[in-house]
Amino acid sequence: MFSKTSLLALLPAFAAAAPACGAPQPPPQPGSPSCGSTHPKWTLSPIDLSSYYTYTSPSASGPKLGTISFTFANDQVDYVAECSGSSVNPQGIFYGFETFECATEGGEEWKKTSFSYDTASGVIAVNSTWMCPGGDVVYTTSGSGKPDLECETSVWNNPDWEAGELYSNTTMVCEPGELVIQL
Repeated sequence: MFSKTSLLALLPAFAAAAPACGAPQPPPQPGSPSCGSTHPKWTLSPIDLSSYYTYTSPSASGPKLGTISFTFANDQVDYVAECSGSSVNPQGIFYGFETFECATEGGEEWKKTSFSYDTASGVIAVNSTWMCPGGDVVYTTSGSGKPDLECETSVWNNPDWEAGELYSNTTMVCEPGELVIQL
């Protein structure tokens, strides 16, 4: 059997191995996940996507711009991030390797969100870093999904084009959409 002295000698080892006890936490509200859940839910809404490109002649591209924006909400925290990006690539196309930083109030290092959008696949990829209130663990997670956006493209062509005039303009505008990413 163990003597009282040998048990007392083991106390520091047991204390180091045991999880630290903090202030008691209130129980989570029914239906809401507790922060630190292994399956956070992200909501991107409203997703606004549009682009335009103009040709100044049948073979010369003129102004072009693609824009995307949305509010990012993470069910683990009580703040949101405002996300937006723009592209001046040909025809306002976004490539998945372009990363855009989102604006978060008080954007400390542990409160960061960024995203990319790929026009060809229609996929939005999000990276987010957060810390639970009163915690000391920083979570960094990635997720992606394809929103179901209803878009309309309109094309204008100048039938009487002459040098120095606009030849055509193409505009694409999507109805605001939403994407829920359940990790």
